[in-house]
Amino acid sequence: MYLYRAPNNVYFTRICLAKSLRDKGFPFDVKVSLLTHDRAEAVIRNIDVAGTLKKIIKSIDHQTRINDFIRYVDEVINNLRAQFDADDDTDAIINVTQKRYSIPIRDTKLSEHRETTAVAQAKPVIGLNEALSAFIISKQKSAIRPLSIKQLEQRIRHFIDAVSSKSTSKAESKCVHDMTSADAMRYRDTLLTQGRSYKSNKEYLAAIFQFFKWCQLMNYCRRNPFESVTVGQKPKAKANQGRNRWTASELKKLIRSTPFNDSTADFKWVTRLMLYGGLRPSEACQLKSADIKLIDGIQCISVDDSGAGQRLKNINAKRYVPIHQRLLEQGFIEFVDQRKTTHTQLFDYKPVGIIEDWSKTYCKQLAKLQNGIGMQANQRPTAYGLRHTFIDEMKQLNISEHIVAQIVGHANPNITYSRYGKDVMVAALLKDIDRIEYQI
Repeated sequence: MYLYRAPNNVYFTRICLAKSLRDKGFPFDVKVSLLTHDRAEAVIRNIDVAGTLKKIIKSIDHQTRINDFIRYVDEVINNLRAQFDADDDTDAIINVTQKRYSIPIRDTKLSEHRETTAVAQAKPVIGLNEALSAFIISKQKSAIRPLSIKQLEQRIRHFIDAVSSKSTSKAESKCVHDMTSADAMRYRDTLLTQGRSYKSNKEYLAAIFQFFKWCQLMNYCRRNPFESVTVGQKPKAKANQGRNRWTASELKKLIRSTPFNDSTADFKWVTRLMLYGGLRPSEACQLKSADIKLIDGIQCISVDDSGAGQRLKNINAKRYVPIHQRLLEQGFIEFVDQRKTTHTQLFDYKPVGIIEDWSKTYCKQLAKLQNGIGMQANQRPTAYGLRHTFIDEMKQLNISEHIVAQIVGHANPNITYSRYGKDVMVAALLKDIDRIEYQI
């Protein structure tokens, strides 16, 4: 805080704001014209102006909006200066500076006929909950699956709840610009103690990073507090231990069980498509009758999202999967031909819930069947494990990784193949698929 004289010989009071306020978007300093060329008079007026400004700045809290602060300073100081003798200092103004930019505020006493505008806009103050709602609305306008949006919201909500529980203030009062890298690190440490997998923790941090990146672009915060926050070193456990495959004995127990043989044709065919074609549960359940096509003389499954309601995990999931000889022998094409005459969908499964989950009904059926044949919950493989079993069988057969990636819809792991190569013809893919045999 000090008194200084401008080039036009008018004295000003200048007060710099704390760095903590500047980091939230508040101005670098506040400069107020004292409307006098006389230093002795300026010293007297400076006492009143500086004291008033100090009280206003001290009253700033996490709910104070920057534009409201500027307007309030304008109003209070103009009322205070009404007591000064204006003399002929008609060019004097209150000047709030943010870094190198000036935000002139209209001086109602001296500039009644001149409108002034802000050169630099102060950042809006917005609560975490309000920002999350706006973020989700923005994501809903993009071509993003409802499931992905729901997961984003759940993970960001987890962070907001965790941050709010550390404070005595209500969640609604927490603002985006209040968040620091220290908050991010404390949250990460909390996350690591809650028993999730390395992959899940990484996805939580990625979701929150994405949220704050959006907030930064919206000018709600100056920097992303999660910019350099990572989960840490990846565990040394092998990647193929992340999701259990089905053992030969478990497959026999399932396929040879009475409940499986008594189940619907839809349930049995979806199970086989995952086991002999590596399809994801949702990919199998959402198939249309027309998705079974003859490509180069070979019966194939077209995994696509062109039909109404169909969705894929990503662009790599769009593919042709040759149908295993075992499925043909079991009458799959005859089943398809019969469905084509009466149904658009190949199976009777429907998307469930707000995220339109195609596989939910199937997964419930499988879990119920597993309970019936003595497979204990949390100790048994899942529906996704059938796909994982197919992939693991191909690995055991030393089938090239780029071939496996094309069949199951993964990103090509080899940059040379992915950038310059072309898809392998279905005839070549079928040779590798037909090598899969289960002792069931």
